[in-house]
Parts: sequence; structure tokens; C-alpha cells
Amino acid sequence: MTRRAFRFADAVVLAAVLLFGALALLFIRTRDAADTVWLYVDGKETASFSLKDPPAEEYTVQTEHGTLTLSFRDGGVCAVHSDCPDGVCVRTGVIRKKGESIVCVPLGVTLTAGGGALDGVTG
Repeated sequence: MTRRAFRFADAVVLAAVLLFGALALLFIRTRDAADTVWLYVDGKETASFSLKDPPAEEYTVQTEHGTLTLSFRDGGVCAVHSDCPDGVCVRTGVIRKKGESIVCVPLGVTLTAGGGALDGVTG
């Protein structure tokens, strides 16, 4: 008995994976733009910024572990310099949609983008 290389069940699984991927891509692209970013240092909210009217081009966060410099541009915010050794927060890029975050674990800093008021998802 010979086995066929491609069966009907394989086609069903492939179609399901492609459908799931297309829906996930559609969901990611249709998220709303954020209008507020919350800054947390060591788990405590220390500031919030409006992305429609940012405070300045750059903002420096001073913690007991070092400094993190934020830049407000292109309708969002990004980390441009950090004293942390790995720099993952700097490589995150610009966040501008609801639910996106920048996290610097060594400094204990988190930025979370969202709507005008906190809800069950953003905290």
C-alpha cells in the first residue's frame, strides 16, 4: 500500500493555519491608535503623557538603577537611550497603538500605550 504525500486532512490543516494567520494579521493591523502613554517605575505609575500633545521632544526618566531617555515622535514614543546593559527597550521601536509597551527590566521602567482612561486590559 502506498501513501500519498498530500492528503485531504493535510489540506484542511493548512487552510486552518492560513485562516488563523490572516485573522491575526487583520486584528493586529486594526488596533486603534493610542492617545495616552503611562509611565511606571518599579510598578508605580509616575507619569502619563498625551501623544496628541507630548510634553517635549525628549523626556528623561531617572531611577535608582540608571536613566532612560524617551523621545516623542511620529505620533508615538520610543526609548532612545538606556543605562541598562542589554538595550532591549531601545530596540523595541516606536509604540503608538493601544496595548503596546516598552519594558526596561534592569531599570524597572514600563511604558504602556492606551486610551484616555485605564480599562481592564491596560491596568
